[in-house]
Amino acid sequence: MSQRSPFLEALERKRAVPSRTPSSWSIFESMIDKTFVAIYDCHTQSYPEVGPFHPDTLYPEYTFGVDCIGPPNPVYAGVRSLLLSLGLDTASFGTPHWNPLGTLVGPGGTAIIKPNLVISEHPLGTPGINASVAHGSVLRPLIDYLFIAMKGKGRIIVADSPIKEVDFDRIMELSGVLSVKSFYDGRTENGLELLDFRDLQVVRDSAGFMAGSRPLPGDPQGYTEIDLGADSMFHDVAHHSHLMRSTAVYYENVMDQYHNKEHNIYSVPNTLLAADVVISVAKLKTHRKGGITMGLKNSVGITNEKRSLPHHRVGPPSRGGDAIADGARWDAALEDRFRDLALSHPAGKMALKMVGRPLKSLSRQVIRPLMGRLTKSEGHLAVTEGDWYGNDTVWRMALDLIRVLVFAKAGGGLSESPQRNYLSIIDGVVAGEGEGPLNPDPKECGVIIGGFHPVTTDLAAATIMGFDYNKIPMLREALVRDWSLNPHIGLQEIEVRSNHPAWESIMKGDEPPFNFRPSAGWVGHIER
Repeated sequence: MSQRSPFLEALERKRAVPSRTPSSWSIFESMIDKTFVAIYDCHTQSYPEVGPFHPDTLYPEYTFGVDCIGPPNPVYAGVRSLLLSLGLDTASFGTPHWNPLGTLVGPGGTAIIKPNLVISEHPLGTPGINASVAHGSVLRPLIDYLFIAMKGKGRIIVADSPIKEVDFDRIMELSGVLSVKSFYDGRTENGLELLDFRDLQVVRDSAGFMAGSRPLPGDPQGYTEIDLGADSMFHDVAHHSHLMRSTAVYYENVMDQYHNKEHNIYSVPNTLLAADVVISVAKLKTHRKGGITMGLKNSVGITNEKRSLPHHRVGPPSRGGDAIADGARWDAALEDRFRDLALSHPAGKMALKMVGRPLKSLSRQVIRPLMGRLTKSEGHLAVTEGDWYGNDTVWRMALDLIRVLVFAKAGGGLSESPQRNYLSIIDGVVAGEGEGPLNPDPKECGVIIGGFHPVTTDLAAATIMGFDYNKIPMLREALVRDWSLNPHIGLQEIEVRSNHPAWESIMKGDEPPFNFRPSAGWVGHIER
């Protein structure tokens, strides 16, 4: 018999603590202990084209009436069925009183939907965007059921902190979220709020170099720094903290202000810390640095201070780094060293102005093609910036931030008990394979995945992708580390609920329904 989950024990302790929505914790007693996951086949491999993505059926509980029924929308029906599969208010299903999210938030509460909105540009255009970000048609039913749960009273906020150069308004439009906001603003008293957690945006020039920055309004409620200290996943590599780098550097390196031998600090928006529930809507997608990016990695979008997020450590493993492999090709080693010197130091902007463009052209047109012909191995020996299976940094950041999301107190610090409800939804209607998270190729899967425990939900999602969780540090370490979100459950003990019967046994070793192509630096090192 498996050990009792610390997450469940913490949730049970929470019930004795006064809460704005005291009934919100009752559902977890029978759910987290089983750590089950729902995987729903939507019977479509594309999204509705036109927002605001109304349902195509007048469901008994639907709030907005027959005038707001749209064309066929299997995605809405899929999310609705997924919530039922998660055991939410099953007694009232099929009646006007069905309220699946009422156990997570009540009237007057604050609900945050945190989608993956990582990019606003993709070489493939709309198909690439659909493979990279959570789609508005997946968010729409969640917003509708939050509206029911809150009886129209309270705040529903779609919020994210995408990469530093993203045009937030543009991705809201491209993903279809803006059309949902327009509908809600015209039909409800409080409307739908959109919030960019970032307080800074970086602009790139035509060559891809950072050319400037501009301040953003950020969270109106401000930010709180959460210091994990020795509880951080970075504590056991603190002696290498001087090597840590973020992909969000802007000709500077301020990492030592956030991660060192005494501190591991993350800046978190106060609006999120005050929320009653956070619904993470991640993407079923591969990742160049983490192998995969789903619910755990989606927590990276809760912080405004991107410069504090370690993505790799300079150098090879033999010198405490993970940016490149031991024995890396000379061109990769040279590129990684130059990139770090240029981007992590104040003089970098001037250096890139003088030599950046010709060096980039030389590398792209001459050096890399030549090295590709002269060497038999591209793979991990050619990667830079930690884009390979040896990355020992990104998984630590992701596990730190999911812990912050669930356990951080509004006034700062961590609690032993969860401070807000959490639901993980993973959008795999159109998924992403290859060079994710920023440049994946579309993979049409037609699935939506959901669960209450962030680790077991990602475990099931990685398994249906055809990956071995034990080869993915983010998942492996989540299961072996002594931390508050270890589910203490074996892979075969995870119950899968699905409308596709064959999928219910995938955690017991059956053939996965999909075979995703990993990022180049992970090929041959992540597959089952």
